[in-house]
Amino acid sequence: MINTINRVIDWIENVAMTILMFVATIVAIVQVIARYVFSNSLYWSEETILYALIVMSFITASMGVRYGVHISVEFLQAFLGPKLTRFFRFIASLLGVIFAVTLIYYGWRLFVNTNNMGQLSPAMQIPVAYVYLIIPVSGIFMLFRYLGLFQSIVLNKEEQQQEDGDKELIVT
Repeated sequence: MINTINRVIDWIENVAMTILMFVATIVAIVQVIARYVFSNSLYWSEETILYALIVMSFITASMGVRYGVHISVEFLQAFLGPKLTRFFRFIASLLGVIFAVTLIYYGWRLFVNTNNMGQLSPAMQIPVAYVYLIIPVSGIFMLFRYLGLFQSIVLNKEEQQQEDGDKELIVT
């Protein structure tokens, strides 16, 4: 079940990152052309690119969990046995779950409070709450990633993947 959800999250992340990178790149190119060729700046371009970069940053946090690229102290593995290493990976995953739940809870509160205030973005006049919605969404994605990591630790699949040279921590 968790592996199926992770595959769906993979697809969502890949599609979202592709679209957001494309939009940010095209808007930046159009802005440069408008400014230097037509001497007319697009008032909404900077805000669009900024929001795209913010959303991409939160999406890549979940992708970082998926590919195991978040900051870690790996040199301890050389001195610890496999059981202690597994224990510390479990503790790190537990802390990741706590962080993901914190993102979900406080991100949702920020979304609801901002939505209730009706705050609009300065240039595009869209509700800022929509931008803040990525915080709990990325928390949900990270939570499923960490649950998949728990599953691989508990089922002892992580060691098998490391022996095979696979960089991914979650079995798909």
